[in-house]
Amino acid sequence: MDFGLQDTVALVVDSHLAIATATATALAKEGAILSLTAPDSYRMRHVEMEIARKHVPQDRFRAVIADLDREQDIHRLVRETLHRQGNIGVLVTTVRDQGNLTASELEDEHIEPALARNFMSAVHLTREVLPHMKRYGLGRIINLVPFSAMEVSPHNTLSSLSLAPVLAYFKGLASELAPLNITVNNVIYAGVDADEIEDPDHTHHHEGSDAGQDEQACAHCKIEEIAADAPMKRMGTPKEIGDIVCMIASYQASYLTGANIIVDGGIHHNYA
Repeated sequence: MDFGLQDTVALVVDSHLAIATATATALAKEGAILSLTAPDSYRMRHVEMEIARKHVPQDRFRAVIADLDREQDIHRLVRETLHRQGNIGVLVTTVRDQGNLTASELEDEHIEPALARNFMSAVHLTREVLPHMKRYGLGRIINLVPFSAMEVSPHNTLSSLSLAPVLAYFKGLASELAPLNITVNNVIYAGVDADEIEDPDHTHHHEGSDAGQDEQACAHCKIEEIAADAPMKRMGTPKEIGDIVCMIASYQASYLTGANIIVDGGIHHNYA
């Protein structure tokens, strides 16, 4: 099926995260031109190598180092993307879980950075991109959101606190932009095996250490536990998320907006 994405410029932020890298790759396979970001040169080199390894030609993607906590970096990112590639037809944002803290443990110093990183970064990115989508009368905004936006447990209160406003804001925005042929949707995922790329200081600190080995063993055990409890008896892959993003970004999905699309392999049993 032709998704109608040939030569569409797709801005995929936090491209160093496995789920975003897979999304960028899937979009490129459908003919999109990519604008990618990472917060530092170490992670950006990893992104460039991963994208090249997927046989995406170098002239089909550009990389920009940008810290999405900084509004001026977001402004520069969008400005450089438009200067180099002329337009932005698809925006893919990523928001992330924010640590294991209970509600009673939360202080302002925890809450404000989490809201800034998740809610405000997504809002600022969208504000920068929207005028250009409106000018062309077409666009796709797709947010990759962990399931903790939908469900609070005792140890993920901070994540839920910083993610739930994302759903509220983009639901309202979807209704506002629908007459302009700009769709807004959230892909809410769970049970996906998508390790992040560690920063070099963290990696160096743990490399070859007992602490690093213990962390890896713990992470592996958690993955096995989730897979064993899942209806499909396996974890999802970042590629499966990327393929779904392509479908939502497609011409065929022009009537889909304001949706929270849950991709969890049937792990959660709620009706909606």
